[in-house]
Amino acid sequence: MDDTDYALGRTKAEYQRLIEQAEILRPITERMLLASGVKRGMRVLDVGCGVGDVSFLVASLVGPEGSVVGVDLDAAALKFADERRAAQGISNVEFRQSDARSADSGRLFDAAVGRLVLLYMNDPTEALRLIAERVRPGGIVAFQEPVTSNAVGAATTQPALARLNDLLAETFERSGARPYFGEELFWRMLDAGLEPDPKPFAEIPLGRADLAYRRWSVFVQNMLPKIVEYRLATEGDILDLLERLRREMLPARGLLPLTSLMICQWARLKLQ
Repeated sequence: MDDTDYALGRTKAEYQRLIEQAEILRPITERMLLASGVKRGMRVLDVGCGVGDVSFLVASLVGPEGSVVGVDLDAAALKFADERRAAQGISNVEFRQSDARSADSGRLFDAAVGRLVLLYMNDPTEALRLIAERVRPGGIVAFQEPVTSNAVGAATTQPALARLNDLLAETFERSGARPYFGEELFWRMLDAGLEPDPKPFAEIPLGRADLAYRRWSVFVQNMLPKIVEYRLATEGDILDLLERLRREMLPARGLLPLTSLMICQWARLKLQ
């Protein structure tokens, strides 16, 4: 299926960024999975598993009685994910190169989950409908998606971060992705025929100034080739922005945002 251009690239640097990001997002994702009803013994589909971190988290929740199938289209990411799985001695996870919307999964899953994946899909509503077809009646569909906006780094208090966040959102939009997709998740599930929980939650992870600066600077560096390709800024503009960001963030004494706002939404499928 025709999806968006992944603006962050598929490089070793991006895979490492995903691992570091996963450590930050793990508590939020775990709260979503537990709230949605993921538990021991379940068989779970991880949609767009990338380098495997959500799969590993789900594996710890479903235990040895359960299992996880992580699917992605990126063969290099899956190879890296399986190497990490083997190194950690995880035996209840397998990775497959396939599209969760069309893969033949055999028996139905108890749940389908994903993090930062629907925003890259050409038709998220149809994707949710097709993914739900791979889940048993009464099963769970749970996703965590971003809202990239000036809520992160208000222009009056953190102007460089606010400018950077706008630039990242514009780059995502130019690539075809939906940087505000978290705001759409509830009604997208409704339109896909699901019954979303009426009490989703949203969080922005916070951290020390040095960690926040590293996270945002690595993010923009990985996206730099696309920013330049789309003619949204020059490399010199970005280097200047990163220097402004460094001067703005590093002296800060309080905690700063490490990512955009994250929306966590889940639904239970109807019992037939």
